[in-house]
Amino acid sequence: MSNIAVIATSTSCLDYVDVSEENLRIWRMKITIEDESYDDFTEITADTFYDKLLQNNNLVPSSSMPSPGELHLLLDDLQSHGYDEVIIITISSELSGTYNATSLALNAYEGDINTHVVDSRNAAISEGFLSLEALRLIKEGKSVDEIISYLEALRINRKQYFMVDNLRLFVANGRLSGASGFIGSMFKIKPILEVNDAGKIVPFKKIRTQKRALKEMVELVIEDLKSIDDFIVTYDTSNNIEGLEYIKNRMEEAFPNYRYIEAPITPVIGCHTGIGTVGIAYFDLSV
Repeated sequence: MSNIAVIATSTSCLDYVDVSEENLRIWRMKITIEDESYDDFTEITADTFYDKLLQNNNLVPSSSMPSPGELHLLLDDLQSHGYDEVIIITISSELSGTYNATSLALNAYEGDINTHVVDSRNAAISEGFLSLEALRLIKEGKSVDEIISYLEALRINRKQYFMVDNLRLFVANGRLSGASGFIGSMFKIKPILEVNDAGKIVPFKKIRTQKRALKEMVELVIEDLKSIDDFIVTYDTSNNIEGLEYIKNRMEEAFPNYRYIEAPITPVIGCHTGIGTVGIAYFDLSV
């Protein structure tokens, strides 16, 4: 039987989740703020990052892909610990070049470990959930092929929405597809955005107030989940605790004792969401 490990990118927000599997490694993205570069989470956490944005409304931080050399070091480390198969799960290829860059990095790798790259078609903790599921299936003794087949079905068997308090950084960093209808009024609306099946962030609906946007977003999810027997919900936020608590309370009323995972939006994604974003997603687990 193969010894299988998982490498997640730091966009998965797994640094903020209570997970300590020996066969999990995090490949870290980079954040640049005013010509200073930081490794995601290890050199700048969500709390510190959002404090910086609060202190300077004109900051336009940027993100960059992780280093190929660092991936090689992670693979060497896993091989030295006896792993011979690695599943690398990346942020959606529609949101970052990391998926394609991973393939290039693996072409230059000289170790003997077998590698498999999965495009999560998700971001933030919804991306991270796929890595958690891979780790669960490894414990159950599933093969690499079985795990990848399951992940490829699960990654689009979901809905993912988020409310953005301000589109400034999304527009500045070019991460919103089809934004032309929003830009003229981007400071007057609290839009609901969606991650579609291809893994793109696309406009879903224009809403005038944050309260109404959160209400509509959670009601969309509640209505969908009424017809789904087995599901898990993921939450994320960029420093909007009040908004997050609102949707969590609404969900608990509708589905007492349901399963969920939450995490702050890590800085490398916060470069685009800015402050105030609240996200909710669900996965239909009947795949």
